[in-house]
Amino acid sequence: MNTSFSFEDEIDLSRFNTLYKTEAPSDAAPVLHTVPDGRYEVVVAEATLTKSQRSGNPMIRYVLRITGATFRDRIIRKHSAITENTIRFVRKELEVCGMQLARFEDLKSRIHELDGVQLDVVKVTKGEDSNIYFNRSLSAQSQADGVADDDLPF
Repeated sequence: MNTSFSFEDEIDLSRFNTLYKTEAPSDAAPVLHTVPDGRYEVVVAEATLTKSQRSGNPMIRYVLRITGATFRDRIIRKHSAITENTIRFVRKELEVCGMQLARFEDLKSRIHELDGVQLDVVKVTKGEDSNIYFNRSLSAQSQADGVADDDLPF
């Protein structure tokens, strides 16, 4: 969709000319909207299968809401590109979330099952790039022994 818009007649900025010349740029520090590097407890608020705008490769887009005390309810996002080189990492992420697939193409119909999964994650920044790593699931249904804490007899 390539639509061009002409705003020349619609928006008149001339009334700001004098202010623009006389007002000094703001020295106020920018508001930090990013969550710093660290370990967080999160819940998958949304997981969707989409395509990368840059490469056109399929990818999983995760919206993770922090549930721990520090930065509670802040959102962090993770994008996992799906290529021949990254499939092993994507598989590991899905397994950490408790998802086992007989065929990878089944992910299209099961992606919604990731919503609500509770995870322990780490955010790491190197240079300009940051990444989110899934450590382990905090959801009772995906514990290694298959027994939820509530089901223990003592």
